[in-house]
Amino acid sequence: MDSFYQEIISPINGRAITKVAFARKEDTVLALEAADKAFNSWRAVSTLERCKIMRKVAQIVRDHAEELAALDAWNIGSPISIMRAEVEYSAINFDLFAGLAPAVTGETNRLTDDIFHYTIQEPLGVVARIIPYNHPVLGMAIKIVTPLVMGNTVIIKVSEQAPLSAFRLMEIVSDLFPPGVINILAGGRESGEVLLSHPIIKKVTLISSVPVGRAISRSAADTLKLTTLELGGKNALVAYPDSNIPKLVNGIVKSMN
Repeated sequence: MDSFYQEIISPINGRAITKVAFARKEDTVLALEAADKAFNSWRAVSTLERCKIMRKVAQIVRDHAEELAALDAWNIGSPISIMRAEVEYSAINFDLFAGLAPAVTGETNRLTDDIFHYTIQEPLGVVARIIPYNHPVLGMAIKIVTPLVMGNTVIIKVSEQAPLSAFRLMEIVSDLFPPGVINILAGGRESGEVLLSHPIIKKVTLISSVPVGRAISRSAADTLKLTTLELGGKNALVAYPDSNIPKLVNGIVKSMN
């Protein structure tokens, strides 16, 4: 792909860990076209077969747990113990939704003796997931498992600050999926604008700030995209003058994860 490379800096020591390809407009369009091409064949795979694949992903994540946790620890500076827990939560989510997916069904309502109304659940198509830097591998896991198990193809735009574990996860599970089913990009505004404006994308989910959410809602409206937005934090902490300072500090640090 026609990309340029960006250094990934570790906040632990301020040094470059590696370089990753930084997606531009042309790269993003290629990923969209690949996802669109793969959609019909992926949706034709039975739900039960897709569930089996998700369980295989869960096992692969567990097999590579220490590697994925170490990548996130170096990439974002979080304690390795927390990153190990997030890798396990990632595996749990693949197992969880593999179990839930077969229960997603339509409804049948009887209008008269010989007339029935019914609904069926259909995949949307190509969906875009824009994830932040603070929970890299967990953020990717929880954002891809539900669309994949229900027959959608996915474009993941990871944080350009913390893409390493997401890229590695893609490498170790890619053999389980047909080409184009999962597409991962690290890019900036140019890449994001393509995802929001291109008619191939049927839904966008985002974890970001309120101003960014407003802008994305406006852009998505032009092509009638569905959106799911998690915007900002809402949990304030109030400390009184007689607070136990060590406990207060410990609570603040733990609340970040």
